Amino acid sequence: MKTKSANAQPVQRKHLLAIALLTAASLYLTWSIVSFAKDVRKLIELKSHPRRRHSYKPIDSYCMYPRIFSTRIPKLTVLQAFIGTDHPNRLPTEQKLVKLLAQESVHYDILSPEAQDEWLWTASAGDGHLRLGKDKRLFAVAMFHELHCLRTIRGVIAHGWNSITKERQNHILHCFNYLRQYVLCAADVTLEPGDFTKRNFTTERVGATHTCVDWQPAYEMMAEKWAEWDEFRVAHNIPWHEDAT
Repeated sequence: MKTKSANAQPVQRKHLLAIALLTAASLYLTWSIVSFAKDVRKLIELKSHPRRRHSYKPIDSYCMYPRIFSTRIPKLTVLQAFIGTDHPNRLPTEQKLVKLLAQESVHYDILSPEAQDEWLWTASAGDGHLRLGKDKRLFAVAMFHELHCLRTIRGVIAHGWNSITKERQNHILHCFNYLRQYVLCAADVTLEPGDFTKRNFTTERVGATHTCVDWQPAYEMMAEKWAEWDEFRVAHNIPWHEDAT
């Protein structure tokens, strides 16, 4: 009898350990489902926003290779006060490298009837800004600032320089200089065969392959932070920011 009892104890311990592991796995799965459901609810609420339904479709990707996206978005540190210079220099998104094949497109025209809507798809969720920290300090993100500048310049080309105010003209001049500085900052030295000034872009529609930072995580974090801000804004009766473009 002692031998049977001694043999039964390890078996019982194994059973208890298996039950504990299954319980932990079940709790983790339940937590994951609840978290996912909350994210889906926020996404549905944001997509149904009457002013920004278009903002959830990111710019088309021309990556040559499939990308694996991380479902975990890095969190901003709570130790920073977001006062003065006490804030991160970059949005803490995953810096994953991807390949982009530069090519001509029938989309993103300047004067076509659908041009404005297509260019608007390049915008982030919300009004193009982030509110960070306990005081909800306003920030712009360089990537979306640059896309905003391209959309603004397209609008001026379409409607004419004299159709806008002097203040808006100064804004366009800022955008030109801002994009110039970004080109220098990126310093993309990818080799592009041939003379692009003599290239027939109608028939020669494919250019060089560039190595880029994946832009999708930036869209995802902007959407997440906009959902948080929109919920906060509604709860505190803060009016809509009307400067979205």
